[in-house]
Amino acid sequence: MSDSDDVLTLFKKKRDEIGAVELAKAIGVKNSSTIRMICTGRYPNPAHVLKRFAEVFIDVVHCPHVDRDLERADCFNRSSGPRPFGGKSKQDWWDACQTCPHKGVRHD
Repeated sequence: MSDSDDVLTLFKKKRDEIGAVELAKAIGVKNSSTIRMICTGRYPNPAHVLKRFAEVFIDVVHCPHVDRDLERADCFNRSSGPRPFGGKSKQDWWDACQTCPHKGVRHD
């Protein structure tokens, strides 16, 4: 199995997990049909989309607040999202994100 096959497998797994529409939004693809076409093998050259997927979901960043690795997409969503509700731990994490050097980094 090649690296591109591995990425495609992870791509399909993530699509099954969050859906084509959310996956398209997360990686900056305008049309969710692109996601479906890649998964069925009907997209002519998926390399650039799979590269973007790898940058967002496979590339990781170490979060100093929780001292563990996070998918870059999770880091970006946490650091760039609105102030959370639902408890002190969420608020503390968000507060830490506001001064973190990883804040807002998408690697486009």
